Amino acid sequence: MARKWFVIPVLALAAGIAFPGHHFSISALQAPQGYGRGDWSAPPRELNEMQRRGYRDGIEGARKDFGNGRRADVNNREEYRNPDQMPRDIPPGLREAWRDGFRRGYASAAAHLWNGAPPQPQYRPQPAYAPPPQPRNWDQWGMRGMQSDAQQRGYRDGAESAEKDFDTGRPPDPDRHPAYLNPRVAPPFVDEYREGFMRGYTITTSRMSGEPDWQQYNGDPGQWRAPDSYSDAKRQGFRDGIDGARKDFGNHRRPDPNNRDEYRSPNYPEPLRGEYREGFRRGYEITVTRLWGGM
Repeated sequence: MARKWFVIPVLALAAGIAFPGHHFSISALQAPQGYGRGDWSAPPRELNEMQRRGYRDGIEGARKDFGNGRRADVNNREEYRNPDQMPRDIPPGLREAWRDGFRRGYASAAAHLWNGAPPQPQYRPQPAYAPPPQPRNWDQWGMRGMQSDAQQRGYRDGAESAEKDFDTGRPPDPDRHPAYLNPRVAPPFVDEYREGFMRGYTITTSRMSGEPDWQQYNGDPGQWRAPDSYSDAKRQGFRDGIDGARKDFGNHRRPDPNNRDEYRSPNYPEPLRGEYREGFRRGYEITVTRLWGGM
């Protein structure tokens, strides 16, 4: 009889039956399938660009909570709860996509760090995110005026490099990429390749960062304004890039920001040089696409 009394509770527990006063089951103690397998920190392929960014930010938020001894709850994170605390360069129309990715990344990291699936956050369902319509393809528009194979190959390599840098969180710096420094093309086509690489990299970085479509820039480049999310240094670089491209066009020089002294050696302290150079590239390449592309 003693053996039977021992077996019955064990069988009931294995079946997931909860006894009075005991609210647990075997299934409740198991982590969901997929956790702990493969690269858990990599955003799922089905996510769009802003969701993938949110996914990475969610992982970072979970790591901070774990390091500070807090329990696993995405609502601990101020940047998730309060839209005013989100990164400034996320447009209002993309916030829910970022939050969706943040929740997923936080849950994945929490399951890994706390060694079990965290409780799901309570939140109201949000309307499905629909990306804003774009009248033309970014790359098709960005490759305007590029006729040679070297230019087009450089553009594709630059776009691919920008995607890799964005996914791994590296700061954008195209002119220090090995492919830009040592193009695998015949010497007569090096300049054309670099021209394409720089434009492909810059356009793709802008697109993946959620910036407004470059195709909105029409009319006099002297009247163009940098996005509101830009810092002062980046905004100044944007204006200088426009001026530099117009000068190169007027002097019949190849469109490459490295032609410009102000780009190669910015008159900014070291922490701000990267922002200035990034803004310069954006302004320069938008103007190049318009002037050299026949817009």
